[in-house]
Amino acid sequence: HYLLTLIAVAAQIYKHPSIKNSISVVVVKMLVVEDEEVGPSVSNNGGVTLRNFCAWQQLFNPPSQRHPEHYDTAILFTREDICGHQSCDTLGVADVGTMCDPKRSCSVIEDNGLQAAFTAAHELGHVLSMPHDDSKNCEGLFGHLDQHHMMAPFFVQLNQTLPWSPCSALYITEFFDNGHGDCLLDMPEQTLPLPTELPGVFYNLDRQCQQSFGEEFSHCPNTSAVDICSQLWCREWGQLHCTTRNGSLPWADGTPCGNGHVCLNGACVMVDKVTEPKAKVLFFKCPAAHGSSKILTTLSLDGLLCVTSSSVSTLLQVVVDGSWGAWGPWGQCSRSCGGGVEFSNRECTAPEPQNGGKYCEGQRVKYESCNTQPCEENNGKSFREEQCEKYNSFNHLDIHGIVKEWIPKYAGVSPRDRCKLFCRARGSSEFKVFESKVIDGTTCGPDTTSICVQGQCIKAGCDLEIGSSAKLDKCGVCNGNGSSCRKITGSLNRAVYGYSDIVTIPAGATNIDVKQRSHRGVKHDGHYLAIQGEDGTYILNGNFSVSTVEQDIPVRGAVLRYSGSSTPLERIQSFQQLQEPITIQLLATAGEASPPKVKYTFFLPKDVSFSKAKEKKGSLHIIHPFGVPQWALGEWSECSKTCGSGWSRRTVECRDSSGFLSNLCDKDLRPVDIRACADLPCPVWQMGPWLSCSRTCGVGVRHRGVFCTDYLGKTVDPERCDPARRPEPVVGECIVYSEC
Repeated sequence: HYLLTLIAVAAQIYKHPSIKNSISVVVVKMLVVEDEEVGPSVSNNGGVTLRNFCAWQQLFNPPSQRHPEHYDTAILFTREDICGHQSCDTLGVADVGTMCDPKRSCSVIEDNGLQAAFTAAHELGHVLSMPHDDSKNCEGLFGHLDQHHMMAPFFVQLNQTLPWSPCSALYITEFFDNGHGDCLLDMPEQTLPLPTELPGVFYNLDRQCQQSFGEEFSHCPNTSAVDICSQLWCREWGQLHCTTRNGSLPWADGTPCGNGHVCLNGACVMVDKVTEPKAKVLFFKCPAAHGSSKILTTLSLDGLLCVTSSSVSTLLQVVVDGSWGAWGPWGQCSRSCGGGVEFSNRECTAPEPQNGGKYCEGQRVKYESCNTQPCEENNGKSFREEQCEKYNSFNHLDIHGIVKEWIPKYAGVSPRDRCKLFCRARGSSEFKVFESKVIDGTTCGPDTTSICVQGQCIKAGCDLEIGSSAKLDKCGVCNGNGSSCRKITGSLNRAVYGYSDIVTIPAGATNIDVKQRSHRGVKHDGHYLAIQGEDGTYILNGNFSVSTVEQDIPVRGAVLRYSGSSTPLERIQSFQQLQEPITIQLLATAGEASPPKVKYTFFLPKDVSFSKAKEKKGSLHIIHPFGVPQWALGEWSECSKTCGSGWSRRTVECRDSSGFLSNLCDKDLRPVDIRACADLPCPVWQMGPWLSCSRTCGVGVRHRGVFCTDYLGKTVDPERCDPARRPEPVVGECIVYSEC
């Protein structure tokens, strides 16, 4: 009953409308660990205890959301004195934003009496992504917030009219809007009933002292009038002096404090002004002599109370469910052209929930498309490219001191993260997440017309309208029928050493697909795709340097997706309309024993001319008589790299029968003098686990180590990793809820 009472108090705090969301805290399972050997390993180290408990609790949580005993978060109540690095004032510990992560959605609470209910509500707030109110993020958005909200780092006294700060409400709303709390949407089949009476009704002052300080304590009988309800003083049996917790130990709500009076929020009030959580008020007709209404409540002393209807709201905390107000005006469009998003909001204020009433459910924000006219002067760049370009500054230099050019990164980004601003440094595999959300109206990717709205990918058509089903046809025409273009196909089955043109794809082409199938399915068969821009510069695999990894290459009007060379099927694809010509080339480093297998297709508007390049005929193989100059081959050199995409070379010289250099060898039959090697992935830098927090209370910082790991995941010598790509030190905020 005691633990359920703590949860009942915490649940009531989450019913307050200042949290701006409809949240119900219920209990589906409770385990009492009486044998330490079968329970989690608990020590005074809060961080270690949290890790141990998070791992242990998974054993009891059925993975299926439909299971009646599946829970979304777990709370450990322990009498262990939780400590930080320097003191033992910590009251609870939890990770931030871990709700719906079965391995990390948990918290540890130091059970120090009925006040532990507020600690539980606080730590649960962290699990729901709320930071401390004095964090830099909160202060940056809302300025200085006082210390009387639920997420204050040091709890003294709760602001009953506004227990949740605007910052807490914002963070939990964004957490839910981004889909991180979707596991909470299922209704539990069965729950343990929570106590409905106020805790002070069930636990007298002596029991409250025992819960806070130990079984040998009782209430001090000579409490001064000023401390009644506001401060609980206790003393150990046989001792004369009394003890308390300075400023943070009021009497429990519902504790009798005088004739017809009980404690509520640290003050002694008439019992008629108090109602238990979720109390329902029923109206009956009263005798005329007693007023106009009879109100039945479970907390009134005789069960019946007759008052006039005008005084109902002042005498009793009537439960009032919330209702939505009118929609507000449309806000500013997120883009001036190219398809933006505008929003309208409504508040749960007609009326606002009161005294544990239900918060409004349903849509709080609606949005629509705006400014869908095309952008005239974007030079063929996508809106995401423009956002990445803003970070081209002297804050980001390469090893040569040159400003890095940031371009959008799509390859390797999970569907869940498509609406984050991933940017890659051109010419390297280095990437960063510059923003947790792209600007509303940004397309989710190069192969879709859906757009990002508040960090979520939302269906949109090629007409830039949200919810539209309009699609591009194969010609790249919105809502077209595919009749305005023609299909171009071709192939290449011969190659000469070095680079040779496959096809020049004109501007206006769409649905480009170029395939190079490796000989006998072997990786690095000596043939690789390359791309030249309109000015002749290479934008892929130039200068005999081949990329082994998947990447996206922005060009005017489109993004070319390259599979990487370390696959049996090397491929270049693009679905958007090209606004500049590109030339697809073949880099050949193998002999004629393994001819290339290249095929390409794309669609071109009928009014755009196109002619295939003339193929060069290969030389005939002939039998060379004795004495005719031959190609003399040297030994292959060591690979230029130990991993990744390296090259090995050998000497190839034309010599006559006497061994002298000659220029009479058949150049078309010249053997290759270079081949790819070292196709194993290079060791890469990996982030290690978070180290311990720098503070034992309040807000501190913690660091993450960086390790060099090989392709098997094993830690290797740091010298094997590229020092230029070593990640910058990561410092994060850590939260230790305790009294400093």
